Amino acid sequence: MKFQMTFLQASFHYKKPQLNIITIILFLITTVQSINPKFEACIPQTCGNGPSIKYPFWIPYQQDSFCGYPQFEITCKNNNPILKTSTYDLLVKNISYSNSSLTATNIHVYEKNCPIPMYNYTLALDQTPFTFSSENSNLSFFYNCTTEPIDYPTYDVECAENATHYSFAVFHKEALEHKNYSLNECEFMVNAPLVLNTSVNFSSLLKMSYIDVLKMGFVLNWTAPDCQHCERSGGRCGFDNYQFICFCKDKSYLKICGDDDDVNSVILVSCNICYIKPYAICASAYFFSKSLVKMHKCTCLCLLYTQ
Repeated sequence: MKFQMTFLQASFHYKKPQLNIITIILFLITTVQSINPKFEACIPQTCGNGPSIKYPFWIPYQQDSFCGYPQFEITCKNNNPILKTSTYDLLVKNISYSNSSLTATNIHVYEKNCPIPMYNYTLALDQTPFTFSSENSNLSFFYNCTTEPIDYPTYDVECAENATHYSFAVFHKEALEHKNYSLNECEFMVNAPLVLNTSVNFSSLLKMSYIDVLKMGFVLNWTAPDCQHCERSGGRCGFDNYQFICFCKDKSYLKICGDDDDVNSVILVSCNICYIKPYAICASAYFFSKSLVKMHKCTCLCLLYTQ
């Protein structure tokens, strides 16, 4: 990693007879040419299937946590990318980094024989950086109803029925109410978000099973610092020491590669000198990092002796 340090003027006082006051002015720029390890650590990855995973997302054991943003952890399950929420595990089908959105579906749709939503999805996104897109429609599930709707298209949910009560799913529940069907006929209702494929018309949807409809998924939007400017400059984005960072090949920057506001810039604050032998003095120096707001101590050897 390319690391730059600027040493300001420092004056050192000694009591030894042969040493009066040594004033050292060092303007030292030290450059070590190597690839920034954090740039290499944040190479986009996949779970095997599904989209490429990069900032603001990250995959444990494949990428370091600084490659992503808090609450954007992706786990791999059977080679598929999974976004975990408080109530559902979501299979990530597609990610649009340019408009900060993803398409996902409940993994139960692929794993269970009766994948019915029992909790409203809005609860799953509480206290997360994700929100439902306005592109989504709702497929409404009604459970334990005493009667079935008449003359209204429904999806039978036979696995949730019994001999005396019915369960079904419908689009546009408001229209169902206009058909004089009382929602009070049912014990409870859950809305499942759904993004409708423009290539599939409503008649075709009604010929599908509710499981196939749910597999179409829904769209989530997210909120996180934008990465496009960093990527255009050749960098890879991350979140390190509680701030957005642009990891570049040479070093790390706060915004874009080559920006003068280098996160590794440090300023010499103080230097403690101790006499070692007639021709050498060791300086223990303290440096202040602008971006990390921390003090760093290092030891350097000064060329230092005069009679």
